[in-house]
Amino acid sequence: MALKDTVILWLMFNEERPVMRVLHCPRNISGQAWEYAQGLRALGVDATVLTFEVHPYGFPQDICLDLPSEPNLFRKEWKRIKNFINVMNQYDVIHFHFSKTLLPFYLDLPLLRLRGKRMIMNYWGGDVRLAGIAGAKNRYYRLIAQVERDKPDIKKIRNIKRVAKHIAVAAVADCELYDYVKPFFKRVILIPQAIDTRRLIPIFPNPRRREPLVVHAPSRPGLKGTSYVEQAIRKLQCKYRFEFMLLHNVHNRMVRDVFRRADVIIDQLLLGTYGITAIEAMAFGKPVLCYIREDLVSKYPDDLPIVNANPDSIEEQLERLLLDARLRTEIGKRSRAFVERYHDSQVVAQKLLRVYERL
Repeated sequence: MALKDTVILWLMFNEERPVMRVLHCPRNISGQAWEYAQGLRALGVDATVLTFEVHPYGFPQDICLDLPSEPNLFRKEWKRIKNFINVMNQYDVIHFHFSKTLLPFYLDLPLLRLRGKRMIMNYWGGDVRLAGIAGAKNRYYRLIAQVERDKPDIKKIRNIKRVAKHIAVAAVADCELYDYVKPFFKRVILIPQAIDTRRLIPIFPNPRRREPLVVHAPSRPGLKGTSYVEQAIRKLQCKYRFEFMLLHNVHNRMVRDVFRRADVIIDQLLLGTYGITAIEAMAFGKPVLCYIREDLVSKYPDDLPIVNANPDSIEEQLERLLLDARLRTEIGKRSRAFVERYHDSQVVAQKLLRVYERL
């Protein structure tokens, strides 16, 4: 090969490529936008998290417009418009979360598309869960409908269609959400919830502990089946000695502090899938009780260590864990390995990066 050709090839493979600039906005559901951004930064991506309001549970962001604190409607909307102009000029990829975008009525989407911006919408649960489909596939969904008020399906579908008109690719966090959005987008991609496993040191259940600690930390008790958890706890406390802690409306730091000491953690009993609470618990090396919808079990990896429990089986499954300390430790170790394999923020970020490059 001639020296000239060698030099050209060297320049092609060693030239400095422009850094991809990614914006996650405008919601930070369970801190997931932040976890995604952290993972992307570790891969060399310039990732920013922008929110409209401070998260009540203390999840971080890079930029917060704090729109609820602005009493003047004109100034509030002007702040949104100025922010939108900045976004158009600064970022290559806009990763939206929870069915929200930067301007009211999705007015920003056609403008961003005209500017050639790559966009993706990430759905997380209540923003797209359709009662008609969920009720037909989940025998426990009616229990949610009895205690939780939700937006009608027709409104959710209308919003999904408005987004899909301008964004070709949607992301969902788990298998349960896939069917709700699949009919509307050209592509629907499964992007798992992420967590930085390097920051969460596992503390496996102590098999010698005489009174195990059971923890339940629902963000929305009606949605998570908390009343059925409490009912099972009351029955089992009549037979066994153990501690129980219910955490609700508390800062994420406190939740993690309690999770470190826990022996068993109960996520939810009604939705049919596991979420970030279960993932954090598994990252700490804890066995998790959670309802996985029967038709979805085969769609998750074979090594999913979650103990499947619903309102009818929670007492029996929790009793089994209370009576077997070695089983608690064994499942806890498998739980940590599972999160490292599938939910580590850098593992998820690699998948995100491949998605962005194909938008």
